[in-house]
Amino acid sequence: MDQTTEDPRSGWCHWHKGPSGTAVLVQVIEQNSGPGAALYACAPCREQRRLTPLAEQPDEVAYRAYLGHTAECTGCGRAGRCEDGARLWEAYRGALAALPA
Repeated sequence: MDQTTEDPRSGWCHWHKGPSGTAVLVQVIEQNSGPGAALYACAPCREQRRLTPLAEQPDEVAYRAYLGHTAECTGCGRAGRCEDGARLWEAYRGALAALPA
């Protein structure tokens, strides 16, 4: 599933259940089988409910940094990770561990 915040269907807020010009992706629901779901929230709903856009969530930021590094680094691959790659991976794992259950 594409997890970008820009989507032609993002004009809908799943929280107030209505159209919005400020809705961005805030949550992706993954499922074992069948399609998952992408939930969007408008600016007022994000503020009221303290929702963070997916692109700004610590685990997503850390994962993108790790992926960006490993795509360019010749020291990272199937055999292991370079020192920077290992540090970025640990930062990602730490961000995942900090997520609420």
